[in-house]
Amino acid sequence: MKKMSFLLQRCEKMSLPEQNRSSKFIRGCLLIAFLIGALYINSLQNQFTNWDDGMIYQNSTIRDFSWEGIKRLFTHEKANTYQPVRMLSYAVDYHFWKLNPIGYRITNILFYILTCIMIFFTLQHLSSRLRERASPDSHYRVALFGSLLFAVHPVHVEAVTWLAARKEVLQGFFFFLAFYLYLEGREGERRKRIVYLGLVLFSVLLAVLSKPSAVVFPAVVLLYEITRKKDSFIFFLRKHWVFFICSLAISGIFTFILINVMLDAGGIKPYYGKGFIENILVSIYVFLRSLKLLFATVNYSAAYSFSVTLPIYHVKNIVFVLVAITLFVVSIWSLKKTKVIFFAFFFFLITMLPYLNIIPISTLLADRYVFIASFSYAFLLGILFDRFYVYRQRRFSEGFFKLLSISIFILLLAGYSYMTVKQNTIWENSYTLWADAVEKHPESNTANALMGVVYMELGMDEDAIKYLEKAVDILPYDYQSRNNLGIVYGRLGEYEKAVNQLLTAIWLKPGSDSIKINLSVLYQRGKKYDEAEKILMRLIDKNPDHSANLRFRLALLYKDAEKYKPAIEELNRSSELAPHIINPYEEMGNIYASRLQDREKAIYYYSKGIEAAPKAKQKVEDLRWMVQDLQR
Repeated sequence: MKKMSFLLQRCEKMSLPEQNRSSKFIRGCLLIAFLIGALYINSLQNQFTNWDDGMIYQNSTIRDFSWEGIKRLFTHEKANTYQPVRMLSYAVDYHFWKLNPIGYRITNILFYILTCIMIFFTLQHLSSRLRERASPDSHYRVALFGSLLFAVHPVHVEAVTWLAARKEVLQGFFFFLAFYLYLEGREGERRKRIVYLGLVLFSVLLAVLSKPSAVVFPAVVLLYEITRKKDSFIFFLRKHWVFFICSLAISGIFTFILINVMLDAGGIKPYYGKGFIENILVSIYVFLRSLKLLFATVNYSAAYSFSVTLPIYHVKNIVFVLVAITLFVVSIWSLKKTKVIFFAFFFFLITMLPYLNIIPISTLLADRYVFIASFSYAFLLGILFDRFYVYRQRRFSEGFFKLLSISIFILLLAGYSYMTVKQNTIWENSYTLWADAVEKHPESNTANALMGVVYMELGMDEDAIKYLEKAVDILPYDYQSRNNLGIVYGRLGEYEKAVNQLLTAIWLKPGSDSIKINLSVLYQRGKKYDEAEKILMRLIDKNPDHSANLRFRLALLYKDAEKYKPAIEELNRSSELAPHIINPYEEMGNIYASRLQDREKAIYYYSKGIEAAPKAKQKVEDLRWMVQDLQR
């Protein structure tokens, strides 16, 4: 904190031309990096959470760092999100760290540092363009104040500490790199301008490939041009029409891909309430609640509960609508008086558009959604503290407001820092994360659903049912919670309840093979072998070339039904499709050893398993003991 105060005092005493400009910015960057490192060091001990499983822990695609594996990462698969830059970053992490979470956390923190450094440079350029009368020292202070506040704000903990949110810090870095390059290159001579605008397009592409919500970037550029000079806006568009067409093409293509992916994956949900009008009200709620996350939230959470007061004409709703309209009108009016307010408001609005539920999505409110948008907050606070810093009043000494400004800034910085460090501990593991979320927001579907998963993994099925049932009550179309309920009911022997939940889950998500497999397992457990067989056969017919696991499951079904010949046939097919997997050979050995009493064939298949998967050390050791027992 003393170093920061020293920097601010120096930039008041000396103007930029009188000192080494590069040295000042290097010191600013080092201060940002040091502060972020100090705040997030306690997150390095955190484990993976069950929110990371699908992207990292259970994701086989990131384990192949060959050229073919990288090509697969950039190949779009139906019903999967298309964020190849994020997946590539995980592949790099896995290559060096395997499944050690500390490496993944270091990468997240490094990209957050890079994002905040780009915000530091972007704020300085933006301030100099929109506040022409201010001094270079003022622009530097705005950049330093704003970027430090952005760096320590607790609303960003989710984006940094949640490993599956790598997309946020990746998108943030490339998004603000693109904006900085645009501001830097826009004023240059023709050749420099062409190079810079080309780099802008490349950075935007990387941002979109990190997280598709970066498609709003062209609108941010248009906002900047409107804010800077209304009269030259059309002229600039005509002069750089190729750049704008290319940027709009990138946004258009990836918006189309995003909507199709969401449709395939079931990411687009029914409208909240009765229809479109109520959904507009939801959008206003989301917008105002997102502002509250920046300005007036103390207890941040991984999940929030959300409800809209009905009927539509309730006084609370009218007040919310009037507040939103007032903010909009005042921001439009401010274009004539204070351009930075106009820019900050509409930057926030534009970058929040993908999350305002205009197209209904499953999660209405999240800390990570304001990650890019909070740049506006940092910009306005940076200007506010700078104005206070240079304010003069006859009744007070010359340095009074400087000291007061720095003191308030340090208090705010310290408060945010404390909240950030505390919030990091909540992300220690799955239990601490969802216990905190359920306590703060007991009506959150996400919190209850994932708390139920925690108890499932601990084998505490009665507790799991309590949370999963509540998750389904809150959000009836939550097919994953219904799937989990089916599994837990099955483990507790409540067969009918289990079947009903799994059938409902399949009705809600007909394309989910995993739910159908769970139903087949349940039918098998209930001795309904024909029903279980039908499900597995349909899945095998759908994709016969990638059915090794399904054929293995079918073989286990036949074995349980005492149909040993078809069981052996399916195990042979499974081993042909996946020759380096030990399980089919082990099961064939088991059938010949214990069911068919054929010692020679049992030894043969156990030996084949040992040859097929020498790296499966524990399994290989077990099979060697089996062979030795049979040879006695």
